[in-house]
Amino acid sequence: MVINKHFTINASRNEVLDNRTEKSVRLEPWLMKLLCLLIENHGEIVERSFIIKQLWNDYPGAGEGLNQAISGLRKLLEDDQKKIIETLPKTGYCFHGIIEDIPIKHQARSLKATYIMAGILTVIAILFLVRYYQSTEASISDRLSRKEARDISKIDSIHQAERLKAPKNRK
Repeated sequence: MVINKHFTINASRNEVLDNRTEKSVRLEPWLMKLLCLLIENHGEIVERSFIIKQLWNDYPGAGEGLNQAISGLRKLLEDDQKKIIETLPKTGYCFHGIIEDIPIKHQARSLKATYIMAGILTVIAILFLVRYYQSTEASISDRLSRKEARDISKIDSIHQAERLKAPKNRK
């Protein structure tokens, strides 16, 4: 999804990409959960107590952690005027960013790169198997050639010995 045509959110990778600078920031999983929780409730008040229960399991010191998390998200989203994430004092927060649900560009690139890498590895594996098969064939034929050479040598030796032993015909 894209916020204000400026930030691409990839929740599965915990990444926020600034589309203008092409810089990507990886968030802590709980911080991404907070951002997604606010986005899911776009335009509605999300109470502090609900956020604390969902993300911090009612941990006693979570209020200060929530304040810091909201501050970090505002900095990340360049929300100095507090218009994207509105604070409702002592109540909660309301997300007002413009959200577009469009495919993530850099995720598509990485998927394409994955297919290219898989293709290259497949070609390498095939070349390796062909080379292995050729070397095995050559090895077998080399062994057969050596065996045939030994057999021929033995036969020649036998014939030569028989010639030596055989009486010579004199005419």
